[in-house]
Amino acid sequence: MIVPAMPVQSVPARPPALASGLRDRLRAAGLHLGLSAIAAAAVLLTVLLGWYPQPMIRLHGVDAILFIMLAVDVVLGPLFTFIAFDRRKKHLALDLAAIAAMQLAALAYGVHTVHQGRPAFVVLVKDRFEVVAPAELRPKSVTEALGNPFAVRHPLRPRWVAAHMPDSAQERQAILFEAIEKGRDVQHHPKLYVDYAAEASGALARALPIERLRALNAQHGALIDAAVARSGLSASGLRYLPMRGPARDAAVLVDASDGRVIEVLLLQPW
Repeated sequence: MIVPAMPVQSVPARPPALASGLRDRLRAAGLHLGLSAIAAAAVLLTVLLGWYPQPMIRLHGVDAILFIMLAVDVVLGPLFTFIAFDRRKKHLALDLAAIAAMQLAALAYGVHTVHQGRPAFVVLVKDRFEVVAPAELRPKSVTEALGNPFAVRHPLRPRWVAAHMPDSAQERQAILFEAIEKGRDVQHHPKLYVDYAAEASGALARALPIERLRALNAQHGALIDAAVARSGLSASGLRYLPMRGPARDAAVLVDASDGRVIEVLLLQPW
């Protein structure tokens, strides 16, 4: 007896248009992701190698904020492209341009904020270093400093200078009152900036021995030993000065012979 063959049920094929549309979306989103990643890498290199050389980014506490900002910007743009991309749309180019414009605007705002908070100047004030960002300098103070070569910002890296108190007793009193009332001290007056090398001897007179830094950071002895080894000097040939930053403080190692800045360590300096 011949048993009739059962009909084979074929699996419905995915509509060609749907498969093609998904491939197009993935291709467009992938291209957008690649371009976004290149832009993010350029921003990271500028920030980490220029505006915030180590360990300044941690001294300012912007490392987590920066990475979150870039991650969100890199992910959301391609995601919106994946959602919006459809070759059948009459205004597809306009939609993609709007997505790109929003992404660039968000990135520009974030980069501007990070730039305005960068350490433009590291200022020696008596017995410590103060970090000053562009956002902390009033336009009036910047204008008053025109012509002072030591008040010119480096386009990328922080500039190490010293602040010299004015000779006039009236000006010194005005700065004192401003510091008390508004929190703007001598480091916020770039017209008073001078060459750090000219004040290095005064800095050395107030610098502290490495042994004190060890006592304040007993659990980080290996880190201090490594820094001493990198300097090429002995521990007795080094001193340190405190540095006050926006998010945390640090210790600045200096050469005990000439006050030259050696390295910034994220250690408790006080």
